[in-house]
Amino acid sequence: MDQIPLYVTGLAAEAEGQLLSALDDLPIHKVDAEPRALAEPGKPAIAVVGLNGDPEAAFRSVTGLAAGGVRVAVVGDSKDADLILRAMRSGAREFVVAGEPERLEVAVRALVRPGMARTTSTVTAFFPAKGGMGATTIAANAAAAAAARGARACLVDLELQLGDALSLLDLQSAYTVSDVLANLRRLDRELLDSSVAKHRAGMSVLAQGERLDEADKIDAAAIGQLVGFLRQHYGHVLLDGLHGFDELSLAALDAADRVVLLVTQEVPAVRNAQRAVGIFRKLGYEDSKLLLVLNRYQPRSNVTREVITETVGLPVAATVANDFPLLANAVGRGATLAEVGPRAAITRDVEALASLLGAEDDSGATRRSWWRRLLGGAHGSR
Repeated sequence: MDQIPLYVTGLAAEAEGQLLSALDDLPIHKVDAEPRALAEPGKPAIAVVGLNGDPEAAFRSVTGLAAGGVRVAVVGDSKDADLILRAMRSGAREFVVAGEPERLEVAVRALVRPGMARTTSTVTAFFPAKGGMGATTIAANAAAAAAARGARACLVDLELQLGDALSLLDLQSAYTVSDVLANLRRLDRELLDSSVAKHRAGMSVLAQGERLDEADKIDAAAIGQLVGFLRQHYGHVLLDGLHGFDELSLAALDAADRVVLLVTQEVPAVRNAQRAVGIFRKLGYEDSKLLLVLNRYQPRSNVTREVITETVGLPVAATVANDFPLLANAVGRGATLAEVGPRAAITRDVEALASLLGAEDDSGATRRSWWRRLLGGAHGSR
């Protein structure tokens, strides 16, 4: 894709810098003069116009830019219906309230690559309270369940040294996390689909694989870039391989819309989950971002759902049945639970979890207009 001119006016310097940094993976270049003359058929130009200072002059600029074929996003002080209507009548395609940098990024991505913005994408991070909790198995099968519902789903193994998502699903891939990061500017959806491993159940799987020597070069900033890029191309991104609160895990957790805190009925796991929730709250995460999921659930255990809820400080949002024989069968065949036991309780539980996480058919979903998104309510905060 050719470089697209981007004109920004009326934004605070900090907001402008934050936007340009967030869009670093896109083929855009900032211009200092209004780009209306640069907008040619098949060669879009983008403008972001803030209403600070002189709204009348700003709207005149919007009208002129839109008339010249420039795709315009307006940034206003409030979600006022009259203001939004005026922006629409002036020719703006997007309206964002000031102080919402993520939504502004989404809006500009929608202008750069219509139909590929991340407005309906969901990123879920799976965080086990301790090792051996079955997080990779749950994440992989949740990805498969999302794909079965029609979502473009991608499982990302962020255990860059010794991840096991590929081996769990009996997959091999020469294309790694570091390859994607090195090619953010040139990868489109078709090239991505042809490069990343794909399971027969329908989900893509991205991991570092055997290229361990390159894993040390991946830092927290790169993880943020990776998640932002994958949001553009998948309806549901599932992050696995998080252990503790190292920099890479924190970057993934920050980038996620939801965090599945996985626990079992073992006392050490419950205690660790309690500590993890305390850290999540110190990090500023709302409880609505956290989903406590009880894996290997045994109804007759003395460590009941109620005990876990009281101890951890979060309600148990979902349970996954304990079925070791079926899991062993699936792992031995590189298969999903749905392939080996479509009617099993554990399979139904994972499918219910995928539904709870928001996996939906995005293969041909009609995106709501920016006008309806604003007045009808956009997706909630993380």
